[in-house]
Amino acid sequence: MDLTGVAGAAARRSARIGTALAIAGATAYGVNIVAARMTAQGGLTGPDMVVYRGLVFLPLVALIIALRRQSVLLRGAQQQEVLRFAVFAAGTALAYISSLKYLPVAMAVTIFYTYPLLVILLSPYVDGIRLSGRRWIVATIAFAGVMLAVGPHLDALDPRGVGLAFLGALCCAGMFMTGARLTTDGLVTFFWSQMITLPLALAFAWGTGGLATLADLSPVAIPLAITAIGFFLGLLLQILAAPRLSAASAGLLFLIEPVVSILVAGAVLDEHVTTMQAVGMLMVLGALVFDVLPLLGRKDAVPSHD
Repeated sequence: MDLTGVAGAAARRSARIGTALAIAGATAYGVNIVAARMTAQGGLTGPDMVVYRGLVFLPLVALIIALRRQSVLLRGAQQQEVLRFAVFAAGTALAYISSLKYLPVAMAVTIFYTYPLLVILLSPYVDGIRLSGRRWIVATIAFAGVMLAVGPHLDALDPRGVGLAFLGALCCAGMFMTGARLTTDGLVTFFWSQMITLPLALAFAWGTGGLATLADLSPVAIPLAITAIGFFLGLLLQILAAPRLSAASAGLLFLIEPVVSILVAGAVLDEHVTTMQAVGMLMVLGALVFDVLPLLGRKDAVPSHD
């Protein structure tokens, strides 16, 4: 039996599954962010949204884990792996969602989606693996496409929103890099990430004026439900995809999120897509296809593959 051939086939299958999961997760995140903008316009803050969606999904995930007779106990190195991932996930959610109170969707995703370049810049120091010139070119083209697609509006800049969106980008870069090292089951990781995020979000909510009441949720019940479901699916699919892909590959695949955000925002919020934005979307998708196709046979997308 050719063990090398079997291992290669398994690696290709794992990479294909990881790619599909990442694309689906990015799509869910894209829908989530537009719904979050609508919810913020209805008066809820970022911590409000994070708390209430956590209160819904944490018991649900705990029930699923119990029905599967899984243990949520973390052993040895898993504790630090999940803790690091959870802290970065909490920071990403709180900062990115909160920025939507001060910035329109296009501006928020413009700033937030600097995180793939942050991943690439930090990967050589964190992973100790050389990034190829080809990967730099792909990342630059994809990021340029994002910049064109979201069409930054300088007159909409709010320093608070800019700071929060960039903080979200930093945390998201950390989430992708720590996610690539996870060895725990996806649902268990989700459970612990919410266990850590929920109290942090509550603290932020009480520190910024208090948590919204149930009566405050009524006017935004539908967009709040959509953003909660979109987040749940996005994070779960991201967790499932992370061990199958390198941080850099996953980061590039999730560039699909702003494209989805723009399309959904155009349909729901009447934000029209310009010719320049359409060109940017094509650049993003083209760069992703160019980057992903040669990598489907391997989990590690970071080494040189010129």
